Amino acid sequence: MNILFVCTGNICRSPVAEHLLRDLVGEGLTVGSAGIAGLSGYAMDPRSVEYLRLRGIDGNDFAARRVSRRIMKEPDLIIGFEQEHVNECLALQPAAMSRTFRLCQLAAWQRKGALNSLADLPALRRTLPAVDCELEDPVTFQSFDDYFRVLDVIAADVAALAQLLPVEA
Repeated sequence: MNILFVCTGNICRSPVAEHLLRDLVGEGLTVGSAGIAGLSGYAMDPRSVEYLRLRGIDGNDFAARRVSRRIMKEPDLIIGFEQEHVNECLALQPAAMSRTFRLCQLAAWQRKGALNSLADLPALRRTLPAVDCELEDPVTFQSFDDYFRVLDVIAADVAALAQLLPVEA
C-alpha cells in the first residue's frame, strides 16, 4: 500500500503524519507527503521535528516537496487535512477522486465503526456519512501548546487510520 499525505506547505502537518504512520506500521507500507504550495527542499518546521523527537522519531532528514500529477499517480490513498487540499489534488488529478479523502474523515469513519478496513473504502465510499471537520494549519501559531494540540489531533487520527490498514502493512 502507498499513502500520500497532503497539506499546504509540507513542513508541518503532512510530514508529521507521514512519520507517525511509518512509525506505527513499519515495513510493508510506502508513505510520503507533499504540499499543494509545497516549499520544495525546505526542512520540516522545527516545532514538528521537536514533536516527533518527543515521540522517539527522527524528522531531521525530511525535505518538503510540492504535489504534482506525477506524485499523485503512485498512491493508493491520498489524504489531505483540509477540503482545500483535497480540491487541489483533484484539480491536478481528477481520476484520484475515489482515493482522495481528508484524514479526519477516515478517522471519524473508523471511530464510528462505519469503516473497518481501507479495502472496504471503494464499495462504501458513496454511502459513508458526511464528516464536518477541518484541521487548521498551525504554521503561524505562536504558542507551542497550540501548535502541539493540532499535532496531537493528527497523531490520534493517524492512529485511527492505522487501524484501517491491512495487518501485513
